[in-house]
Amino acid sequence: MKNAVEYEMYEVIKRFRKSLLKIHIGVLFAACLLVYACSTYFGAKTAYDKEAQLCTAINAQAKQNISAFMRRMEDTAKLVMGNEDYVEYNATKTGRDEYISIGTENKMNDYLVNLSTLGNYTDFGMVYSNNHAVGKITDGTKDLYDDKIYDCVVEIMDGERTKWFTGSDNDYTRVYFAGRVNDNAIFLSSFFSTEFDSIFLKSADFSEINSMLCDKDGKVIYADGGENKKGERINDEAAKLLGGDENITVKNFDMICSADGCADDWTVVTTVDMTKNMKYYMRTGLKCFGIFVGGALLLICLSGVATVKENPDKIAASGRFTKLDSVTGLYTAEHTENSIMDKIETCISGSTIALVIVKITNLDLIKLNYGEEVTEQAQQKIAKTLESLYGENDICGVLEEGKFVLFADFTDFDLVKAYNNVKSDLKKLNDTLKECCLDGDRGYIKCAVGAAVYPEYSDDYDELLSTAEKACEEAADASDGRFVVYGKREEEAIKK
Repeated sequence: MKNAVEYEMYEVIKRFRKSLLKIHIGVLFAACLLVYACSTYFGAKTAYDKEAQLCTAINAQAKQNISAFMRRMEDTAKLVMGNEDYVEYNATKTGRDEYISIGTENKMNDYLVNLSTLGNYTDFGMVYSNNHAVGKITDGTKDLYDDKIYDCVVEIMDGERTKWFTGSDNDYTRVYFAGRVNDNAIFLSSFFSTEFDSIFLKSADFSEINSMLCDKDGKVIYADGGENKKGERINDEAAKLLGGDENITVKNFDMICSADGCADDWTVVTTVDMTKNMKYYMRTGLKCFGIFVGGALLLICLSGVATVKENPDKIAASGRFTKLDSVTGLYTAEHTENSIMDKIETCISGSTIALVIVKITNLDLIKLNYGEEVTEQAQQKIAKTLESLYGENDICGVLEEGKFVLFADFTDFDLVKAYNNVKSDLKKLNDTLKECCLDGDRGYIKCAVGAAVYPEYSDDYDELLSTAEKACEEAADASDGRFVVYGKREEEAIKK
């Protein structure tokens, strides 16, 4: 029997034990969220790092390829711009020998056309200040500049010796290179921007990776797939992410961008759309979350079973016993026994509790006369009577067919008063049971009541139960319908 301090400590431990399942659920749910967040974060971080490295490598390779292509054109142009005969020739000079001029220009034409075939150049020739042209100057270029090629190109060059340009009249289909030959002549060459198809590293296997070449205004000269079109500015997200800087790789939640500068303020830009990757890693995170939740649920179930086994007063342990009797709705014998023993274990000093046996003495006669169904009705009536007289702090169950057990608390810390309360209450119970009748005027349900008082008579459950059953049998044998209570061990049974 526990003292008050021990009882309080036990109650604290018991409450904690009963809250373990809730604690497990909370902790495991938080752990599941942590697993999901960590798996998504680290998966995405790893993907971002790898994609950033790939993006940087692709962009650097594209820059090298473009630079090599541009140097090849520049080197070819130097063959013309460095030829003394062509530098000295002035098609704008008046009074020159026409025959000599025709011969010179024919030689120049042959030379320039032959050079243009080496690089598949569209335009490759000399343009003079009087807009006279020698070499390969296409009608497309003449139409683009309204036959004023020299004046327009000089304006674009803005005093520079060489210049790469495109986008005149918003035409980005051709890319031009111009170089000053002398005061009255410029060298002009061009190619279609489709030539970049062989320069950029194709990303067919990486549909989310797009490379492009942009001018200083951020307009696209060439785009290797994606939504970016020639002549349009790169999308706002990429432009904002880059901020006009070069030779950098930057990233946010949705995109990775790499930018490297090349000739004449042009920039090679490679972008990686990370939305698909993020969805993939979020799905991976959800799978990890699902697996962890499954494991958590299994652990919760195991914890629930363990908690149930340690708390027979709350719910029956699966596979061990059924908590409620199917006929009366009261606790089963096993559950009742466990509950009473648990309560005895936690009782504080000064407690007074009666273990009461109620037995239907004419149950066999009822079964013989009216059948099994009426027998069940008789037990149900007694069960309802007991439930109506005793509260939540009392334990009420079935020992066997027609026999009920109560563990009713009468603790008052005044032992004499508590003992008198036991007798008074059992008299009321006995009188109430005498009034129980079968339905349909089939007669009374006769009951006998016997009890043993804890801890006055004994503090052992088995001895209390045996004594209460003995008292019940004595009451059943009596002819005056009395109840029997065993109090102190050294006294005779009190018979009322």
